[in-house]
Amino acid sequence: MAKRSTVYGIITIFFIFLLAGCALATEDDTQALSTKGDSWSCSQEILVTENAGKTLQGYSVPVSLDSSNFNFSESKSDGSDIRFSLDNRTLNYWIETWDPENEKALIWVRLPYLPANKTTKILMRYANPGAKAMSSGKKTFDFFDNFEGSGLNYFNWNAKNTRGGLVEVKNGVCNVAVPKAYDSSIIYSKASFDINSMFVVKRMKVTTGADDRGPVLQQGFMDQIDNRNNEIKHETEFANESRMGLETTYRKEKSTFLDLTDANVPEGEWYISGIAWYEENGARKVSWFKNGIQDPKMDFVSNDFITDFPMHTYLYAASYQDASDNTGYMAVDYVLVRKFVGIEPAVKVISALGDNKVSSDSASENNSENNTENIFESGVDSESGVLSEPQVALESEQNSKADTPEGGSQAQENLNQNETGASGALFPEYNVGLSGIRLSPPPESNFSALIKELNVSGIDTIFLSIRSENVWQYERFVKTVHEEGISVYALILEGVNCTERGAGNTCLDSLDAALDYNEKSLAPFDGVAIYVNSFGEEGSEESTIDYRTLFETANKEVKGNVSISASLPLDYNASQIEEIAPFVDSFIIRAYPGKNEKFNTIPGIVDAVALEMGEIRGAGSKGILEISVGEGFKNKVSIQELFADLVNYYSGDSAFLGVSISDYDAYKALPVEEESNEKKSPIPGYKALPILLAGLGILALLRMKGNEIKKKLNGIRKKEQ
Repeated sequence: MAKRSTVYGIITIFFIFLLAGCALATEDDTQALSTKGDSWSCSQEILVTENAGKTLQGYSVPVSLDSSNFNFSESKSDGSDIRFSLDNRTLNYWIETWDPENEKALIWVRLPYLPANKTTKILMRYANPGAKAMSSGKKTFDFFDNFEGSGLNYFNWNAKNTRGGLVEVKNGVCNVAVPKAYDSSIIYSKASFDINSMFVVKRMKVTTGADDRGPVLQQGFMDQIDNRNNEIKHETEFANESRMGLETTYRKEKSTFLDLTDANVPEGEWYISGIAWYEENGARKVSWFKNGIQDPKMDFVSNDFITDFPMHTYLYAASYQDASDNTGYMAVDYVLVRKFVGIEPAVKVISALGDNKVSSDSASENNSENNTENIFESGVDSESGVLSEPQVALESEQNSKADTPEGGSQAQENLNQNETGASGALFPEYNVGLSGIRLSPPPESNFSALIKELNVSGIDTIFLSIRSENVWQYERFVKTVHEEGISVYALILEGVNCTERGAGNTCLDSLDAALDYNEKSLAPFDGVAIYVNSFGEEGSEESTIDYRTLFETANKEVKGNVSISASLPLDYNASQIEEIAPFVDSFIIRAYPGKNEKFNTIPGIVDAVALEMGEIRGAGSKGILEISVGEGFKNKVSIQELFADLVNYYSGDSAFLGVSISDYDAYKALPVEEESNEKKSPIPGYKALPILLAGLGILALLRMKGNEIKKKLNGIRKKEQ
């Protein structure tokens, strides 16, 4: 009886595990179906780099879309299917403009957290016909009003006027009007804002009377209690707002500047006016922007005349005492207040991986640990940047539009076979000034797979090896990668030694060809890198003068318009770096030695380039470390990890500009050490456990049956006896 109970117990446990496994499998299948059923079929990564050296919270950044970085035909005609996400959290955003006909759009995205001097990746999804509009200015900015309804929202504003001044709201426009002489009208926000804020107004001046002076219009910040104590304002007047002034008040001490600049906006034309009030390097500043562009004539810096107390925002209109009737008004389409720093974050839209479909939310997976920890520890809610509507991370198949044409290059075919789009999340996150790769002549027809490979690998610069006789055949290639936000340097003289007799003219001709191309081309190079093969025997002045002359000539010809780099061999005489440094913007150190040595570790590379980096540092220049990918690397991930370690090692070193890969063909041939997508069970050996238990149960059952059969046989034998 006890044995039978044991067997039943084992069998019961087996079925419990079996049912639990089925339940978990069903749950996984449901989640997979939910993910596959997500109908956002396209996505692109966006890189946001903090440049001011400050950790920013609740900061709104502009995302500009055009034909070079976005396919408007894949999205809804009004952009209502656009979504932005960070770490699987959907971000708040507001569409300022959406013009599919002219293929232009400007979208503001609120980021909960931007770490100082680091790059954050967010994901933009689109191509969902059933998506509803989620654009919200109120959730994207610290303050927003687009004047919906039939009257002023008195939860947001206070309003005052004298004589006949009035405020009208109709058809989504607020008119701060002064109909008669000596009228005034003002609205000011009930909320107050700290320094490092920008007050943005889409506005228009309308003069309804015969007086060309029209209304005097003011936009700015004023003290929470008494504007006579603290105030920052810019004022426009006269026809076309041709007269502009700035006035600041701090503890009743005023500083006034008149006729600083001209808004140059015709009567009745909408424009966007922004006044920024901020601190930078310990100084308080004010700047004015027209249509997003700063006018330096209106910049003002002073700790004596600019307050740092919280203030309200306000709009004001007034008319002269001797003005004619029907003076006019300030028409306002919308207002907003956003956080502002003097050096704003840089935003780069990466073209869709595979040109169309993109797999998982690789943007969130690539963010640094600091990003994730601070976002979730700070209790982010919908008001600080994250929508309450949850969004499931998209995972769809990659379907590239770019088919390799018949007769295309082998390099292109290899790229298409080497699917790298889904592997971007494997690469470590690192923030470096330049991440480059050296490329031989590119595929002749279709560049989409190449661009996909570079985007996934985080490479933003190509050093394109060219010859003087064929430089123009690369124009279309340069234009294409420029549209993807990738810089291109012309790498010249790779196979030439300028110190050899008779090579001087060849070297000068190659330089002239590259510079001539830059002057005439629709897609000029971002820089010219001169490959240095040798400086001749030590002490030979003649052998060293050739290259120095070449760099000096290049420096004079470009006149600061094009970056010049010197690509140096590892055994180059470091003491001569100082001679070239005045004529170049950076040095590329080719950190790969002979056949018997391998430079694939931090200690090996750092020790090998220490002398050159020291000379570069002493000359006040910058160095790029170029690594040979054939030096014992097994996969792409190991190379990217080495790059991340180099960035970490040289952190804070002003001489370190970035890293580069010596050979694209060798790099693309390496595998991408893919991780298994299969989820691990929380119980070690969970999948084998039901099988083991089932086997034990069956063995016990067979043993029990065998014992029963044996007893019956013994009984039969006894009866026969």
